[in-house]
Amino acid sequence: MVKQKIKALIFDVGGVLFLPKDNGKEKHLLSSFKEACLFLGEFGINAEESFKNLRNIYLDSSRGKISKEKTLNLMSKELGVPQKRLEGLFEKIYRDNTIENKELYDYVIGLKKEGYKIGILSTQFHLSKDALIPKKYYKNFDALEISCVDKLRKPDEKAFKLILQRLKVRPEESVFVDDKQENLDVAESLGMNTALFESNKRFFSILKKLGINTSCTINCI
Repeated sequence: MVKQKIKALIFDVGGVLFLPKDNGKEKHLLSSFKEACLFLGEFGINAEESFKNLRNIYLDSSRGKISKEKTLNLMSKELGVPQKRLEGLFEKIYRDNTIENKELYDYVIGLKKEGYKIGILSTQFHLSKDALIPKKYYKNFDALEISCVDKLRKPDEKAFKLILQRLKVRPEESVFVDDKQENLDVAESLGMNTALFESNKRFFSILKKLGINTSCTINCI
């Protein structure tokens, strides 16, 4: 059987293109909404109660079932915090405690210059999206699937099919990169190549095994 040529690479954001500043923890605010809620405690808000009260609102928001305005309205009522302040708190939490994986981002842009299509498949809720999906991503990536916008959330296979459709590639022509195995399992079941992201160095090694020439893009960083 002839091996299909890779034409597109699709990246998760939280834990891949954006990393927690404290990258030593197994669980962090990019892997769990509960961890993000813990930071609310720094602003005098009961973190444990916050998660219990906000979890279902977060899930509906991340699935695009409710708008940003509705998300703020419901969360504000649950916490007794004004909407404008609450929006600012979440933005501060995500901006202050995460950092863009610039080495990987520059590398990905290098892949695009070499002719590969690049895409994003990311789970975000309305109060994390602006901090973790910079405007340059809309400009520089060929296609994006953001859960709160497109109303499809990993690991729903429809989310994977949508990004493939937008990139105009077949599953076997793509590589999906994520830090969660449950998402990679769905991608594999659809016929996509996958890479579990653990570090930039390991990721570059996986690409070499998949036959993607990395020499130029690494040297171009």
